[in-house]
This record gives sequence, C-alpha cells and structure tokens, in this order.
Amino acid sequence: MSGSNNKSIIFYNGFREKSYCGYCKKGKTSCSHGMWASRLSVQAYQDMIDRGWRRSGKYCYKASMDKTCCPLYTIRCEALNFELSKSQKKIIKKVTKFLKCGEYETNTFDNEQAEREPLMNFETHDIHNHDDKMQVTSTDTDQLYVEEPCSSVTGLQNSSTLVTDKEVKNTVLSVNLSCEPETTKENKKVKPGEGANPNLPKCKKKKLLRIEKKLAKNPNSVITTSVPQQKSLEDFISENDLASIDESKKLRIKLLKLTPSSNSFESEYAVYKLYQTAVHGDSVDNCTREQFIRFLVNSPFRAEKANHSDHPGYGSFHQQYWLGDKLIAVGVIDILPKCISSVYLFYDPDYHHLVLGTYSSLREICLVRKLYSMSPDMKYYYMGFYIHTCAKMRYKAKFRPSYLLCPLRYTWHAVERCIQKLDNEKYSIFNESDDVQDDGDTLRIDNIPVLYCGTLMTYSKYKTINYKENQDELMTEYSMLVGPKLVRQLIYCFLD
Repeated sequence: MSGSNNKSIIFYNGFREKSYCGYCKKGKTSCSHGMWASRLSVQAYQDMIDRGWRRSGKYCYKASMDKTCCPLYTIRCEALNFELSKSQKKIIKKVTKFLKCGEYETNTFDNEQAEREPLMNFETHDIHNHDDKMQVTSTDTDQLYVEEPCSSVTGLQNSSTLVTDKEVKNTVLSVNLSCEPETTKENKKVKPGEGANPNLPKCKKKKLLRIEKKLAKNPNSVITTSVPQQKSLEDFISENDLASIDESKKLRIKLLKLTPSSNSFESEYAVYKLYQTAVHGDSVDNCTREQFIRFLVNSPFRAEKANHSDHPGYGSFHQQYWLGDKLIAVGVIDILPKCISSVYLFYDPDYHHLVLGTYSSLREICLVRKLYSMSPDMKYYYMGFYIHTCAKMRYKAKFRPSYLLCPLRYTWHAVERCIQKLDNEKYSIFNESDDVQDDGDTLRIDNIPVLYCGTLMTYSKYKTINYKENQDELMTEYSMLVGPKLVRQLIYCFLD
C-alpha cells in the first residue's frame, strides 16, 4: 500500500458532556470521548477502530464503556470463513426472484426493523471552525465509475465519503404448524414460543419418505445418497446477476467516491431524504444538503493507491445499487488495510421488502473476499458496534464467525462467549488476563508530536511556548485512549 507516510492531524476534544442516547432513547446518559480529524491515513484509522474508535464524518468518538448507558463493542466478521445462514440465503433468493419475475412477498413496513446506529450530530459552526483553524485542504482526483455485474471493482476515484452505521432489517416468518382442517374443533392454535403441536406427526422430507418406502419393500436394499455440493456466497450472489435479461430490471453495482459535483450526487441525496423521512421519521427540513455532505460525504481520508492495478484503492467509498437506471440503495464503506468497515446504508423505502440491510452486508462481505486476492491482509468485515442492551442491534451477531473487541485489552473474542457475559453484565471485560495488547513502551507525553501555529514540534517544546493549566492531564488521557502506537502516528493540533 502506497501513501503510508501520510500525516494524520487531529484535535482532541476530551470527554464529551453526557448526551442523548439513540439506542435506549434516554437523555443525558451517553458518555464518550471525541476528537476532530482534519486528515487521517487509512492505517491510522485501522488502528483506531481496533481500539474501539469510530468516525462520523470527520468526527471520531470512543464510548466511555464503564460509564455510558449502552456500551458499544466493536464487532468484526471473519469474511474468509463466513458461514451463510438459512435466513441469509432466503434473502438472496428473494432478491433473485424479484429480479427474475418481479415477485415478492408483501410484508408490512416496520421502521423499527430498520434501526441503525444514529448519526452523531454536532454544531455546524464548530465543524467549520476546527477545519479552518487546522488549515488542511484536500485535493481531488478524477472520478471514475466502477460498474461490474458481480460486485467486482476496478478503478480509483477520489474525494470523500460518509458516516455512521447501518441497520439490517429482520424478517419475521409466520408458519402454520397445523395440518388438520380449520373446521376441526380440537385444532388448537399454538401460541408463539410453545413449539409445534405434539398431537401431529413430525414432518418428513419427500426424499426420506421415498427411502422408508423402499426399505419397507426390501429391507436388504442398499441406500446410496450423494452429498450435495455446498454453494458459496459468491454462487448465490451470481444468481442475482443472471436473474434478469431485461436491462431495465438488472441489478448493477457501482463503487465510487462521491463529491458534491458527482453525476449521481443528486440521486443519492434524493434517496437519502426518502430514507430518513420514511424510515426514521426525520423532518424534511432536517435532511438538508449541507447535513448530507457534512456527515455522509465529507471524510478525513486522502486517496491511497493499492499495489494491485485492479484494486480500487483505500479510503471512503459509496457502493451504489442500481435497478436499471434507478438508484435504490447506497452502502457507504471505508476500505482499510485489513478490512472493509461498514459505515451506513440508506435505500428507497419502496424496496424495503428486499431486506437491503442484510443483502448489502452480504455484498460487502463478497467484496472483502474479492479484495483478499489482491491484498492478502484484507480479511475482515467490520460492522460498527454491537450493542447488547439494544435488541435491534443484536442482529450483527448472526454474521458468523464474528468477534467482539475487549474494551480493556483490545483483543478479539468469539461473540457467542461474549454474549454469555453480557447477559449478566452490560459492561464486561472479555480478556481477564494480565497480557497487554499494545506493542512497545508507553510514549512519554513530552514526546507527543504536536502542531502549533503551522510548526511541528514535541509537546515538551509547546509547553515552553504556550502552557495551559490541566493540559498535562488532557494529554495523558489522550495518549491512553489512542495507545502508544497511534500516539506516534497522530499529530495533535493546538488551535490557538
């Protein structure tokens, strides 16, 4: 990966005042630390998310895990060993059926199924002030659309991308377990959770019934069955791409870096407004173009090229889902050295029946596996935060195998074991050993690189010029939160 010598410039805000929690819907209960990133290298941000940080636009935040109402555990899926579940297969087949013949099962729209990690809202003038004082400008390169039928990617674009996280919609299937006629008085309706009607015979597959019938005729028969070949995630996805011959019904995936001057900017903004108002109940007045750009387009990353010619490069991208010439969904992702980090998803509410939250995640896992052939370090799919206290966020544990980040040791642990602890205590330490994840000795705060009045210097030098009361405590807190490795990569910017 080239461009690794890019400097990362941040301004640390410190502990943020308790604020409203978008998960438990309580006021003044969410606790976090935050910092503004004027510029970040993708390697620096990779290291940050491996310590529990996450970005929203150019703002980076880390939950105060032992104080906040809803602890946020970083979750990642091992994409190379991803196990496709039955429910996930059904979602892909549903999309295939829709593309092939336009049919789908109608279900009532439920915006509670579309819960997502809320956008971090901050005052506009604060953002502009921080950017102006740090005096860092970004350069744009040419934009290229990347259009492939099977989520393949070639080319490189530039600019910025978006923020926060994505929801996945749960589908609820209602199954009639009774085989008796409806007119039978003894046919008791089984309540949810009570299981199947014990008075009915167990259902059997037709293949098993044929085998039993054959053995009944000749007990000495030799039954040979072939083991069915397991289809991969890519096999299922490829069926989507071959489902429709009609170009107006073909699903096309485009991977690009969005800017306000992009040809598809207005299309994205229109879908975003529909999504926010219909799914999350936001007012049209709150869905401004400036807000969309600030949180869903702006990014602290600069474009970094990969060593492989077919690799799209590193940074923030929008993965667009086009049905013919109509944009129906956009998944925002960060392509980093070791992973694809899911940022946000918004879609046209008319297509909620396709369960695009889960479907787009499966597409993004496919992209991780494809990029692995070009970059062997690319192995993981980061899904943002797992919030055990929020039932609508527990769906992320269904992407297996998945792991949660220990909030103290910063080691990874199987989600199944972590859930056992979280059932008893919302804030849990998964690694109770004395081992420390950080490499190297702790960096003395005097040696932290800082930027002051356009000059790069050490913190010890800065103190001789403009020392402030309690500044040492703030720098100590900052170095502990980012860790000894990151504190060497990041340049701490003093704004005055």
